[in-house]
Amino acid sequence: MKSAIMTQHPNNKGVTIIEFIVVVIAFLVIIGALTPFVNMARARSRSKACANNLRKISLGLHSYAAGHNDSFPAGLGELYPVYVDTEKVFDCPATKNIGTKEKPEYRYAFGLTELTPSKETMVEDLDGNHKRDGKNILRVDGSVEWAAPAR
Repeated sequence: MKSAIMTQHPNNKGVTIIEFIVVVIAFLVIIGALTPFVNMARARSRSKACANNLRKISLGLHSYAAGHNDSFPAGLGELYPVYVDTEKVFDCPATKNIGTKEKPEYRYAFGLTELTPSKETMVEDLDGNHKRDGKNILRVDGSVEWAAPAR
């Protein structure tokens, strides 16, 4: 006795090439429509990781200043390894380059102290870190903000 599952119907010929092509094209259209959103999410994620690096640098700078008469170091590289635990904080993940303590991917304003006005820019992304989308800025008060480019 044959089961109903194993019995083949005479009208069931399977999937035609045309049906298969239509399904593949539908999937390609969906993937093509979602790609910009995925890229946008990746860029936002890299920007947030970069802002996190600046927060860690801020903690290191303020810890350094606490032990050095409220003065910040001459360069960001002086923070590693005592005030920041990894050299990765000097690398902006939005770029293909790899920032190091010798050549960080951030612009540092030398000569500031804890007494500098709190909204003064202390560290910021190098131009082009986030293409033309904008840049992260670290203020003396430790706040990190996103600055969109002027249009």
